[in-house]
Amino acid sequence: MLKDFNFKKIIQGRLFKGDEIISEITKILKEKSITSGLISGIGAVSKVKIGYYDQKKRQYISKEFCEPMEILSLKGNISLKDGEPFAHIHIILSKEDYSTIGGHLFEASVFAFEFEIIELDGIPSERGYDEDTGLFLWKC
Repeated sequence: MLKDFNFKKIIQGRLFKGDEIISEITKILKEKSITSGLISGIGAVSKVKIGYYDQKKRQYISKEFCEPMEILSLKGNISLKDGEPFAHIHIILSKEDYSTIGGHLFEASVFAFEFEIIELDGIPSERGYDEDTGLFLWKC
């Protein structure tokens, strides 16, 4: 499956200390009617909940970390899920001892966060349940 898109526009922004990344990004997507695109960001968090998808159990195993960490990489895509803009985001974080953790981002409390949203022009991908994986993947 391949789809062609053109770049429509790039939005840069920041979130403020105490903001929650997923809910704030989702709010921006809805306000600006962005249904297809890419997300990237850097910064720091004070608390985060990330997940690992257990392929055998077909479910996410999530873990919360309540400590200051640097966002080394935040990357995601934007599509439609149940007719609404949906941000699917993964994150890599650095701890105080320079070890790293990462996974699917469920939520994160911002200490500082700068991001880019690249809006794509074209027919947005829609997510639907995939029987083979147990995940909500792009249908088209």
